[in-house]
Amino acid sequence: MRALLGLLAVLFALISAPASAQLRPPGYFDAAERFQAMAVPDRVGLELLLTAAGYWPAVPTENFNGRLFEAISRFQTESGFPTTGYLTSDQTSRLTRLAQPVIDALGLRAVSHPDRGHPLWVPMGLGLVATRTPRGLSFNDPLNRLKIDYEFYQGLPLGRSYAMWTERLLNSGAQIGYKFTRSDFFAIVGERGDQSWYVRFHQDGDGILGFSLTYRNTDPSVHGFPLQTLMSASMWSVMSPGAVSLPMPQMTIAASLPPLAPPVTSPPVTANATPPASVARADPAPGQTPSRKESSGTGFFVSAQGHVLTNAHVVNGCSSIQVPGPNGLTSVRLIAKDQTNDLALLKSDLSPTKFAQLRTGVRLGESVAAFGYPLLGVLSTTGNFTLGNVTSLTGLNDDTRYLQISTPVQPGNSGGPLLDASGNFVGVVSAKLDALLVMVATNGDIPQNVNFAIKSSVAATFLESNGVSFSAGVPGPTIAPADLADQAKAISMPVLCK
Repeated sequence: MRALLGLLAVLFALISAPASAQLRPPGYFDAAERFQAMAVPDRVGLELLLTAAGYWPAVPTENFNGRLFEAISRFQTESGFPTTGYLTSDQTSRLTRLAQPVIDALGLRAVSHPDRGHPLWVPMGLGLVATRTPRGLSFNDPLNRLKIDYEFYQGLPLGRSYAMWTERLLNSGAQIGYKFTRSDFFAIVGERGDQSWYVRFHQDGDGILGFSLTYRNTDPSVHGFPLQTLMSASMWSVMSPGAVSLPMPQMTIAASLPPLAPPVTSPPVTANATPPASVARADPAPGQTPSRKESSGTGFFVSAQGHVLTNAHVVNGCSSIQVPGPNGLTSVRLIAKDQTNDLALLKSDLSPTKFAQLRTGVRLGESVAAFGYPLLGVLSTTGNFTLGNVTSLTGLNDDTRYLQISTPVQPGNSGGPLLDASGNFVGVVSAKLDALLVMVATNGDIPQNVNFAIKSSVAATFLESNGVSFSAGVPGPTIAPADLADQAKAISMPVLCK
């Protein structure tokens, strides 16, 4: 009798237990406890890595659930790890190695809607060209792999837009693979042959704000599944009250290690100056405080309002900054500086008639030109123009912020524009390989024309974050070198630091 009562008690406990508790796989609760013990940024960061690696098809969540357990378990199984539902440090490193190439290739940037101000993660690393539209921004791929429209429709009801998009996709012959609508947002996924669509719109004031992504699903370089999920997550995070704040997936950033040469700004020189190769910095005498001497670099106009872009190291420690004006030197204001990416934004009272057109997505091997004012006072004061090629799409240690170029540069070229053959600005000249350090490290090998420029995509993010609207450029007809030099000179100027 006692045994029967015991059995009945066990059966009652099983019957009365929640169904979810009965169906959880072994190890689930241990994995959930470990996940919930993590800091929230670490939780969502892990989910973003799972998304980039192709394992997590949803927006991040603060709370553990069965789908997340399955996603982690699938990664572990496919990677040859024990299936536990939680990651060790070695497993996290493996996941990062799988996700990082996708993150680097996409080159996600937070681009704000020009009218509403809400940012959206956009894969500018795919070479997209941004153009202003009546309702927002359009991002077009020169290779026709994908297209993104980020738009605000004032006065359009959310439900009506949902019905319109559904009808539009069905009329195009697409099959609706997923659709979800709520009072504050909707999302639709469609597919027709090698073309896929992802659409997401949110209620925003008296209108709706959202994006449509169209991409070629047979092209692996688009990373369509991770891309649509990451973009959707970024919009959800910004537009949903109480949503988790998402950390931007970081591209691989190499440490600042030799042999990058010291900043290539020109020291002050006189008519009797020694040749450039012998220029050296003298250490201050003991007890003296080092001070910034006069030096110069290069800058260039990026807006019709007189904004000038240059390198941060060009203006470090300056008590005053000047550029040439119509009546001699004129002072400019330093309004923003990014030491990490070596960029600085100056504001002049000048009204340029020409300014740089920014183009992203320069290709390996493209012809490029640099313009600047190297060794001001020794070389020509009217500027120096050199030609070369893009020799690598990354810098030292695969630093994705940089281009490697064969274009010759000298001290004083820092901050100058790197232009493509159509005259678009594709980079900011920043550094050169230290030939002496390389010669010592390699027992005699001396590098030739190994120089670096900050990518225009990095500059675009910097400008946007400081409220500067720039003009987008597109690949066009090749300009003769002499005409390209005139165009470069028209937007460039020496930057004098005192």
